Amino acid sequence: MPKRIPIPRKQLLILIVLIVGIVLTAVGFTERILGTCGLDRLSARNEAYLESSQQRSLRTFAVLSTIKVGLAVVEGSEIGVGFGLEIGDVVQAAYDYVDIAWKTVLAAAVILLGTTLLLETASLLDHWLLLIALVTVTVTMVTQGSPPRLPRTHRTLREIALFVTVLAAVFYLILPLSVSGGACLSRKITAPSIEEAESGLSAITEELFPEDQPADEGLLSRWAQTKEQLSQMASYLKDKTSELVVWILKLIAGYLFDCLVFPLVLFFLLFWFTRVMAKSLFRSG
Repeated sequence: MPKRIPIPRKQLLILIVLIVGIVLTAVGFTERILGTCGLDRLSARNEAYLESSQQRSLRTFAVLSTIKVGLAVVEGSEIGVGFGLEIGDVVQAAYDYVDIAWKTVLAAAVILLGTTLLLETASLLDHWLLLIALVTVTVTMVTQGSPPRLPRTHRTLREIALFVTVLAAVFYLILPLSVSGGACLSRKITAPSIEEAESGLSAITEELFPEDQPADEGLLSRWAQTKEQLSQMASYLKDKTSELVVWILKLIAGYLFDCLVFPLVLFFLLFWFTRVMAKSLFRSG
């Protein structure tokens, strides 16, 4: 019968540490320690950032919806015969720009909500994934002393342990750090552009659609009575078209970077680094 290969002293010490880690994780002590070390503060910051971003996106969505509905009313009305072609072209161009921004902000709100749900799911599973990772790593180390006829079993266990370990790191650190890093980049890079765009769009809303009247009634009563009023609306939209385009481009770019580019780039960089480090540790082990 083949002799069992003895476990070196270094690996035996690591094995003891892993077993202690399994016990502490099973009773929830590791979770409390990690929370005290900063994970709880990181989670609280992410929650506050996502909540404020969702509220901001909903406010912007409401502003864009008001502009979109109002422009659709003007475009679809038959008022101002003789000026229909001129004002129709102006309104159609403005409507197209606003519609693109409206869809972008709607998608951003969905992504922000999905990110919140993803972090909540991660907070429920990370503890169990860490426990499974510690168990699989422990079993993998034990099989290193298995008889020579079981190398395939050891390699399979090592691959499983590597996968679960990286997955636990994703749920514990990579996802929260990606969101937190994206929030930091957003405050320094895109926030000024988004605020400028939202302020400009709010000004247009207040100018064309007063709050004391519904969008359709306010628009029709204010602009659709005489030829002069239609001309004023066309002139106003023409003057604001270039600014509207700039604001919408800044809004789209800002939300695109905040919701997708920043967090995804950070996620893949952290994931790549973690995977490389984990592979090197498992190979050296």
